[in-house]
Amino acid sequence: MPSWSIHLKIGKELLKDNKMDKDEFLFGSLIPDTDYGWKVKRFIAHYYGKLKFPKCPYENMVDIESFKKDYKDCLDNDLIKGYYVHLLTDNFYNEYIYYNKWVQDNNEVVGIKTVSGEIIDVKDDYRLTYIYKHKDLELYGKRIFAKEEVIFPEEVERINKSIKLLKDNFVSEENVKERIEYLHKDYVDNFLKITKGENTEYVLFTEEELDNLLKDCLEYIRDKIKELN
Repeated sequence: MPSWSIHLKIGKELLKDNKMDKDEFLFGSLIPDTDYGWKVKRFIAHYYGKLKFPKCPYENMVDIESFKKDYKDCLDNDLIKGYYVHLLTDNFYNEYIYYNKWVQDNNEVVGIKTVSGEIIDVKDDYRLTYIYKHKDLELYGKRIFAKEEVIFPEEVERINKSIKLLKDNFVSEENVKERIEYLHKDYVDNFLKITKGENTEYVLFTEEELDNLLKDCLEYIRDKIKELN
């Protein structure tokens, strides 16, 4: 749910205090969002479908325990660990947004709290929640990308050694090659175009709030990684 740049920023920070393979870990941290031409689509790769947020039944939680059960024998692998971190990150951000930004009435989302104090009515168009949520997180991702706070996976062959661990072999060597090439070319080109002269403002957050949210997410994930070890 956070943009790729947020996932890659979190990966970069975690690499500073954990001895992990950079390429495997960073690629793993993007796996649930990179389903172009893959055998498994995003909804399944995110382990959605079984759990609902208690106070927000319209939304799905990532089923972390099902993921850990499926990968219990290889959670020490850096690519699988990156995958795990992606799912933890999505749950952390979603929980914060659903409980702090959505206005609810009897477990029904009826509005969105904006940074200015305005309430946007979404009773007749629930899609607005996705539009505003993704808009702010995408903008934040662009800004940390512009500040060169993001690094990319690079070594395709190293990543290929671990993709065989993925359930149902849903990522191929061709998928890996395509994603790495996309990151280093089209993704960079698109983000540089957008970030130059960027004047878009946040709707739901302040930048300080997003900075603090990222820091809190990192501490949460560090604790979860320690539990694995």
